[in-house]
Amino acid sequence: MKQHRSGHRAAVPFHVYSSFNKKGGMVDRRVERQRNRALDMYQELSTYEKIAECLDISVTTVVQYVARARQQGDVRANRPFKHRGRLQALQRRKAIREMKALGMSAREIAKQLGINVRLVQIRLKESGNG
Repeated sequence: MKQHRSGHRAAVPFHVYSSFNKKGGMVDRRVERQRNRALDMYQELSTYEKIAECLDISVTTVVQYVARARQQGDVRANRPFKHRGRLQALQRRKAIREMKALGMSAREIAKQLGINVRLVQIRLKESGNG
């Protein structure tokens, strides 16, 4: 890098970090890492705000990362459900079925999962194991 008169390194021009880099056509590795981390967090059902806060970037940047990833067909940008609660409920139902298959009682399952016994009974009845 070039040295400034004061002895400090000169600031790197913006186009170096731009994902639309016209001088070289390659995305900077730091930007690519940050985008990948954002998409991984999005896939884990983190909110845009949470991702932006963790990566110290704007929410708009996160939204753009996800939108571009969707356009490019990246599977990390697709969520099975829009709401985290629905996915958690699906995972809980699966865990209840698996624990019942291991021979655990409804009370033991409820205690292990930290939910109400009646909810476990309802879910078991829904799945035909009740």
